[in-house]
Amino acid sequence: MSTVSADSEGTDAPAQAPAAPVIPYARLVLLAACLGLFMSFIEVTAAISTLRALQVDMGVAPADLSWVSSTYTLVVAACVLSGGALGERFGRRRVFLTGVVLLAAGSLVVASAHGYPQVLIGRGISGLGGALVLPTSLALITTTFFVDLPRMLRYISVWVAVSGVGLAVGPLLGGTLLEVSGWRAVYLVNTPLAVVTVLVTLRAVAESRVPGRPLDLAGQLWAVLGLSALVYGIAVGGRAGYGDPVVAGVLVVAVVALAALVRTELRAPLPMLDVRMMRDGRYAAALCVAAAALFVFVGVVFLEVLFLQRVQGVGPLGTGVRLLPAMLAFVAATAVAQRLAGRVRAGRLLAAGSSLTTVAALVLLLQRAGGAYPVTGIGLVLAGLGSGLVVAPSTAAAFEVVPGEKMSAASSAVTAFRQVGSVLATAVLGAVLAVRFLDVLPARLAGRRVPPQVADRVVEVARTGGSAKGRSAQPITDAVASAFTAGVHSALWVVAGASCAAALLAALLLARRPPADTT
Repeated sequence: MSTVSADSEGTDAPAQAPAAPVIPYARLVLLAACLGLFMSFIEVTAAISTLRALQVDMGVAPADLSWVSSTYTLVVAACVLSGGALGERFGRRRVFLTGVVLLAAGSLVVASAHGYPQVLIGRGISGLGGALVLPTSLALITTTFFVDLPRMLRYISVWVAVSGVGLAVGPLLGGTLLEVSGWRAVYLVNTPLAVVTVLVTLRAVAESRVPGRPLDLAGQLWAVLGLSALVYGIAVGGRAGYGDPVVAGVLVVAVVALAALVRTELRAPLPMLDVRMMRDGRYAAALCVAAAALFVFVGVVFLEVLFLQRVQGVGPLGTGVRLLPAMLAFVAATAVAQRLAGRVRAGRLLAAGSSLTTVAALVLLLQRAGGAYPVTGIGLVLAGLGSGLVVAPSTAAAFEVVPGEKMSAASSAVTAFRQVGSVLATAVLGAVLAVRFLDVLPARLAGRRVPPQVADRVVEVARTGGSAKGRSAQPITDAVASAFTAGVHSALWVVAGASCAAALLAALLLARRPPADTT
């Protein structure tokens, strides 16, 4: 079947491009994919805004708080590669819808939780949903619009941008709901979104699958075990110490399991993670920068929520408002990155964005317990601008260094590495903050002449996550705020180091076109 444009009638212009094929419900397909992606990413930063309220309500230890965010992103990171394979084998639309339902169901479990273990169970269920939604939402676009490449590329750019919007909107939405109703309401956001997403998907999206697609069960097992042990060891080590035999043993298990994952994937005929591609230094660099992008953005949001609420005493809604500059800057930078796509190499955007986030972390180091907001605001704007120039183009950077037939595998790998960066952000930075906070707290209490018996009790409360009865004396409040600020600063140094390393990788390996590349 051919299509003739009316504009060509009566002309002799044989080189005129054919009209784009008609695709039913094209915008609704894009809407469904973007809604699913928005649901999965808003789970990351919206949950961060609930940490303080949840800790007070359930008496959670500071080092364990990161598990509220980490449980979700850990499950996503461990299972996202299999999510794509499940979609190809059992039907992309079916698996996408299953993921959407699981996202909402997990949030409902958290909203109705009566204890901390139930919170983690709900977050894990949502993580399974996110692992199914992330790869299949992109697959809905690529399988629907592969016959119209320009439109497919435009829609992928929109899809990538929505991930940043979800990350950026989370704190403001979470803070508003916390102020109005409480932390449980934050986890109800995805319920109406899930209803709309399911209805749009059933209406507009056609089913597609790859019959006989094998499932890499061994690789999935090692990925779950390795990442779970790694994150658990890092998080618990922040409280118990990394010399603890249990922590050390868990970290050894993590190393062994991740090594087994690499070996398994090298032998698999159709691996969920093609580690052979990582022999290309440029491709490996693109994956590392993609991981660093979410490590930095999620990490900055995580630390600033804790600093504003725990140190400066800002309420949930006020915290969301103060984080708004980062959100606006992120959206603006993402739009700029889209406009520059195709004209500027993605590696140059990654180098520039990572350099900006490095500066942002250094600016945020100037924050003090009683400091004014402008320092925080400037740092957040720079963090939003830099992250917006990195998160969206990181997929394009991987595409620039792999052959066309490997783009699907590259897309899945970038998605997985982003989620690994996200889960490591809360685990690593939470552990660094906790270690530094508990290390300097006794000295800060002594410096303010708090009696030793009282100081010991304060340290014990801080270590276990309990809450003291009544209002604390001003010297104790000042000492805790000073120690917590020191912990935030130590974590920000880690953010700055990760950003700087990403900038160097991008500048050295991705910013310039290699001599043999004539694409």
